[in-house]
Amino acid sequence: MIWVAIQGVLFVVFFGVFLLSDPIADFSGLLAVRIIGVIVALAGSGLSIWAVRLHGPELSPYPSPVPGTQVITEGVYRWVRHPMYGGIVLFSLGTGLAYAKPWVLVTAVLFLVFFAAKSKHEEQLLVDFFEDYAAYQATVRWRIIPFLV
Repeated sequence: MIWVAIQGVLFVVFFGVFLLSDPIADFSGLLAVRIIGVIVALAGSGLSIWAVRLHGPELSPYPSPVPGTQVITEGVYRWVRHPMYGGIVLFSLGTGLAYAKPWVLVTAVLFLVFFAAKSKHEEQLLVDFFEDYAAYQATVRWRIIPFLV
């Protein structure tokens, strides 16, 4: 329950910081940074949406495995074990860049730290619950963001 509560607080902080903080004034290269931000935010959205679609109605914000489910190893899960978390991190990072709001970038770091801890806890539960999860872990290198973390 604490994981979901902290996650909810982080979302409130993200939206609050987004709405209340000021963007950086113009600087050389700002347009390029904003374009990169849009691309990163869209990639994050796509990653999360793809993962949500694969989960279907079994999707849960809680780290405990849902009884009657199995390990998802298809789609984006071939490359990363927690793509929804990575999608949220990328979306918040991209949003901070696209709107040139440094405090939003701080929330991206907070999301990354939080999801690193949550996924580590969650993976121990998954190993204990699913007999094939340890093999999946060994096969899929990336935990949160494909090719990065």
